[in-house]
Amino acid sequence: MGAHAPLHVTAVGKIFLAEDRASGVMGYAERTGLQAFTPNTLTTLERLEAELDTIRREQLAYDRGEAEVGVACIGAPIRDAEGKLVAGMSISAPADRHKPGWAAALKQAAAQTGAALGYLAEA
Repeated sequence: MGAHAPLHVTAVGKIFLAEDRASGVMGYAERTGLQAFTPNTLTTLERLEAELDTIRREQLAYDRGEAEVGVACIGAPIRDAEGKLVAGMSISAPADRHKPGWAAALKQAAAQTGAALGYLAEA
């Protein structure tokens, strides 16, 4: 796939897409054609939008073998003092080695990083 993976196939990429307006996501889908890299890649706007809605609610994103078969990734957003998305933090590993507690630990680490940048999460 090269050094730069498309947004719709990575956990952190999906975090950034989830932050965009619907028109931005639609424009991205039109520009890229939502190219498939594996049988798991989200290749329709409807499936991508459903995934982005879940990411917005849970503040976690997943790549379930969408970029590379057998590799999974969990991603969480990092926000600055103004609440702006400035980065993403992720854990990638062979899918069969992922542990159930990784998502919560990643979310906590991303929140701590955001707090160090001045972000005050809503309680």
